[in-house]
Amino acid sequence: MEPVLANSYLQSSLNFFFFGTVLETGRRLWQFLMDKFTGGFVLTAIFDSADPAYEWFFSYLNDEKIWSSTREFRVTARTTSRTWGVNSAASNSNNDDEGYAEYTPSYDQPQLFKYQGTYCQVTRTKPEGAAHGLGHEDGGQLVLTLYTRNRSVLDNLISHARAQYLKKSKPRLVVHGTDHCGSWCQVTTKARRPLDSLILPTGVKEMMLNDARDFLRSEQWYADAGIQHKRGYLLYGPPGTGKSSTIHALAGELDLEIYALSLAANGMDDAGLSRLIGSTPAHSIILIEDIDCAFPSREEKKRQKEAKEKGIVLAETQSRITLSGLLNVIDGVSSEEGRLLFATTNYVNRLDPALLRAGRMDVKIHYKMSTQDQIVNLFKRFYPAQKEEAPAASDKKSRRISELELTPPPTPSTLPADSTSTDPNPTSDTASPKFAVDTTPIYPPRLPQAAVDQLAERFASLVPQNKFTVAELQGYLLTVKTRPYEAVDGVVKWMEEVEEERERMRKEKEEEEKREEEEEKKEKEEQEKAEKKDKVDEEKKDKVDEEKKEKVGEEKEKVDEEKKEKVDEEKKEKVDEEKKED
Repeated sequence: MEPVLANSYLQSSLNFFFFGTVLETGRRLWQFLMDKFTGGFVLTAIFDSADPAYEWFFSYLNDEKIWSSTREFRVTARTTSRTWGVNSAASNSNNDDEGYAEYTPSYDQPQLFKYQGTYCQVTRTKPEGAAHGLGHEDGGQLVLTLYTRNRSVLDNLISHARAQYLKKSKPRLVVHGTDHCGSWCQVTTKARRPLDSLILPTGVKEMMLNDARDFLRSEQWYADAGIQHKRGYLLYGPPGTGKSSTIHALAGELDLEIYALSLAANGMDDAGLSRLIGSTPAHSIILIEDIDCAFPSREEKKRQKEAKEKGIVLAETQSRITLSGLLNVIDGVSSEEGRLLFATTNYVNRLDPALLRAGRMDVKIHYKMSTQDQIVNLFKRFYPAQKEEAPAASDKKSRRISELELTPPPTPSTLPADSTSTDPNPTSDTASPKFAVDTTPIYPPRLPQAAVDQLAERFASLVPQNKFTVAELQGYLLTVKTRPYEAVDGVVKWMEEVEEERERMRKEKEEEEKREEEEEKKEKEEQEKAEKKDKVDEEKKDKVDEEKKEKVGEEKEKVDEEKKEKVDEEKKEKVDEEKKED
């Protein structure tokens, strides 16, 4: 009975193995044939999240509502970041909460759609190493499958997505950033800033705009001349003087996107910097802010070396960017693609001279404290004059303007009773109901041009030039944005407060530096004391060792002498013995 059962078990095992092998071989053969068959009728395109084309296509999918049928989303609050995903229900209504949320489709959920009569399927894949579940909008890939052999359909789709993306982005300024992996993934949008809103010295912004436009139009000229088609701009000066604002305004005026990076970011090295710069698209602005923070200058290295020789330990830079790596990247910025490189710094003297030479930083602009013209223009920007009226009305008012005294009315926060304003919705000083939100727009009063000019001149006469930044003055004017008279009368007190704050900060800095010097001196004294003690201990030890050595030497000499005496005595006894025997 047992042999029969054994044979039956063996037969079953062999049958199972045989049929399993046949089924697996058939499955693999079928998969091979299907891949060969469909390979000639299917096109596949992969969009990586680190590439700008990812934004084009994702934006297209959102605009065409291709994600609408998805049943699984990641819900996030809407910010100034690029809108990636299906808008919330509120965004399709007319309520005040329009666009408060955004639904981003989850990973691995294929969506079918048609483009130019061709069936297409798109799947959002999870980034490598991501946890299971709903994904983050800045990671992974988009895998597009087109069921056609016509490559032009894919070309048309990408071109359409890019054109739609550019049209959608044009009303706003697009600023790209980097993620923790060193890729262009973070995207924010800002309202475009008019170039005439920049309060700069006369001719500066016009010069920069004309220079940038001339560069972008001269690609063929550079090629014919055999010169690299690249342009570098260095904006330097105190904080708050308008360096970053200038770049944003120029980008809006030139219809260029900004790719901003920090050389001091964690994980940033020469290879990562080169990869980032190389992946920026044509006709864009590369912005390196606070370029001096990346690495120490030659003077800084010299100071660290001297401190090290004196036994003083200084904090070293944590940036992994090297000067040679940065110079190689600047020299290799793709010449044929016309990308503009902007760098900003508050301390130009910290930069290595090799970085400042022509060919790397072609245009260098010094941003200073506000001048008299800037102060006047800033005031007029905050308090625009009323529009010109008909001649009759103008003549009637001219007499009143000539008699106008530049003093505030009894209540500075309100307009004079006889002044006019073009504001259709003047603000009221009446308190709003409790917990109510007053959404009435706030407009500054519209004074006659002559009054605004006189107020601006008086304001500028009170504010010394080259002492305050435009940002500081703008901060003050924001506190009295609807009260021009109060802005003039209160500026002296504001300047005194600023000076007091600066003096306080200066004293705190001096005290901090003094405390650091004292601590450094104390550490140095303790170090010298410890070194002196170590030296004394070492001398004592050497002396003890010397004494021990001398003592050992004396003992050895004594032992050797005793041995010699003993040997001599033995020799003498031997000689005496031999004589006795004779």
